[in-house]
Amino acid sequence: MLQIIRCRDLGFDDDFIVADNDPQKVKEKIIDHVKTEHREDFESFSDSHQEEILLKIDVLVKRGCGCGVLKL
Repeated sequence: MLQIIRCRDLGFDDDFIVADNDPQKVKEKIIDHVKTEHREDFESFSDSHQEEILLKIDVLVKRGCGCGVLKL
């Protein structure tokens, strides 16, 4: 099933989107993006806020995109 995560879904102000049929790849790509493109912001957050963002990624990866497309 197609998985999509937007960086905006995590509270960051940019238009980066990850879309893939492999949930693990989506998770890895969005985490890599956050930790490189938003490194300063992410590192300035409290540990609990960082954990909240990583948990939100897990939740978003487990749900479908809602667009009706099943494969990329």
